[in-house]
Amino acid sequence: MSSTVRFLQEENQRLLDRTQELGEENEHMRVILKSLRGLLGTVAKVGSAIELNSLLNRIVYEAVRIVDAVEGSLLLLDEEQQQLVFVATRSAMKDELVGFRIPTSTGIAGWVATYQEPVIANDVTQDERFSASVDKRLQFKTQSLLAVPLVSRGRTLGVIELVNKFSDRRFDDQDVETVSTLAPIAAAVIDLAAIEE
Repeated sequence: MSSTVRFLQEENQRLLDRTQELGEENEHMRVILKSLRGLLGTVAKVGSAIELNSLLNRIVYEAVRIVDAVEGSLLLLDEEQQQLVFVATRSAMKDELVGFRIPTSTGIAGWVATYQEPVIANDVTQDERFSASVDKRLQFKTQSLLAVPLVSRGRTLGVIELVNKFSDRRFDDQDVETVSTLAPIAAAVIDLAAIEE
């Protein structure tokens, strides 16, 4: 086989692989866009605490669905107590989790709230910031975690946290980008609700 033929075969395969990657990215962007359209429609209707709670739950639902996580939660910062409070969750243990508080000085969510930076921990046992207090309380096993801050006008308002990807896959930079697209919507609505109180 001549070097020209081999080169053309390799180039053809590279182009096929890149076309497949672009197709997957395009599909991922369609899912994000569909979620954002739905969220923006819901945001336009927010006018009460009940609707706000519904929107926060919808944001968690969309984040869990888009990144293919097993569970997810939205925690709000109680600045006075310096604690994060679980206010919305997609979890089998929703009743036990909503209202649960963790200090901002502990855990990955606390670190994210403090430093306003997202974190991927694909093996939480290897991350010294991880706190197993919620796992112990709920008899749950966190294996991997993605946390993104909710920031509005420079202030931390809370954290979106996603736990355990399906099929034992890993959280990645694309997941961070996806959740970081949803986070400003949640932060803006929370901030607006606080102003209107």
